[in-house]
Amino acid sequence: MSEAIKVESYIEPSPTQHPPKRLVQVGGDEDGVSYAFFDRIEIGRYREGREAAGCLLITDPTVSSRHCILTQDQSGRCFARDVSRNGTRLDGRRLSPNLQTEIQVGQTLLIGRQLAFRLEGQQLRDSEVPTSEISKLTMKVEEVKTLTVLVGDIRDYTVLVQQAASSALQESVGRLFERLEKEVISLGGTIKEFQGDAAFAFWEENTSENHATSACEAALKLDGLARELAEVPGFWQVDGFPLQLDWALATGTVVMSGYGEGNVMGLSMVGEPVVLAFRIEKFANDKTGSIIACEATREMASKDFKFHDLGEREVKGFDEPRRLYALTKKRRRLLGR
Repeated sequence: MSEAIKVESYIEPSPTQHPPKRLVQVGGDEDGVSYAFFDRIEIGRYREGREAAGCLLITDPTVSSRHCILTQDQSGRCFARDVSRNGTRLDGRRLSPNLQTEIQVGQTLLIGRQLAFRLEGQQLRDSEVPTSEISKLTMKVEEVKTLTVLVGDIRDYTVLVQQAASSALQESVGRLFERLEKEVISLGGTIKEFQGDAAFAFWEENTSENHATSACEAALKLDGLARELAEVPGFWQVDGFPLQLDWALATGTVVMSGYGEGNVMGLSMVGEPVVLAFRIEKFANDKTGSIIACEATREMASKDFKFHDLGEREVKGFDEPRRLYALTKKRRRLLGR
C-alpha cells in the first residue's frame, strides 16, 4: 500500500516584524490544520533529516524537494514562487515557473497531486505600513552593465517538436535544463531563463576573472557536459534524435532591472549582446564547431582561449556584418607564467 499523502513535518519559525500569516489545509484527513509563518515559508517533499524551521514537508512523490516558496513583505503582501518540476497552482491556475506571483488572503495553492492550502491572515493596506518600514523598501534602479551572455540551444528542436513524442521530449528537456542550471551556478554564472529549447545565462565581472573568460570556460564545460549526458542511457529519451546543443557567446553593454510591482517577478535585460547571442547561435554546425563567439568576447578572452576565425557573417537584424569565431579550447599555461 502506498504511503498516505500528508504533511509530515513543520517547525513553526520564530516571529518577526512581519504580520502573522497561516497556510490552512483544505480537504483531506487534516482539513483545517494551519501552519503559521511570518516572512517566509518553503514547501517541499519530506526526507528524513531535512526538518527546519519554516519548511512545510510533504510525503508526496509528485512534490519536488523544493516545490514552492512563499514570502511576505512588511506591508503584509504575500508572493508565491514555483520552483518545482510538476508545477504549483493558484486557484486552479498554474504559476509561471520561478516568477513571483502575488497571492491574496483567501486564495488556495495546490501542491503536487492533491494537497491544497488556503492563505489566511490580515492583509494590511498600504496606508497601514509604518513610515519607518516604507523607508526600508528597495528602490528600483536600472543598472548599465558590461557582461557576457551565453545561449545554449537544442539543435533541430523544431523538427523534434513535430516528430518526437511530446511527453518524452518534455521530460528529457526538463532533465537537461536541470543539470545545466546546476552547472551554470557552480561555474559562477546566472540563469536568466529557459526559453523553450534554449538556456539563457550570463556572467558578470568578478574580482578574479573577467566575465568573458568565465563565460568561455563555462561554455566549454557545459558543451562537454551535454555530450556526456547524450551518452547516458535513459537520460535523453527521444528515439531517433540524438541530443546536441549549439552555443553562442556575446559580450557587451546591457540595461538590467527587475520588473513587477512590489516584489520582483523577473529580470529584464535589454542590449545588443542579448540579441546577438541568440542570432549567432544559428551559425553553429558540425563544420564551424558548437560554440560561436562574437569579436568582443574573443578580444577579452583570447589570452586564455583559442578561437578559429569564421570571417564576417550577415547577422539577421544587424546592419553591418559581424566577424564571428569558433571557441575551440583553453590555452595551456606554461609553468612559471
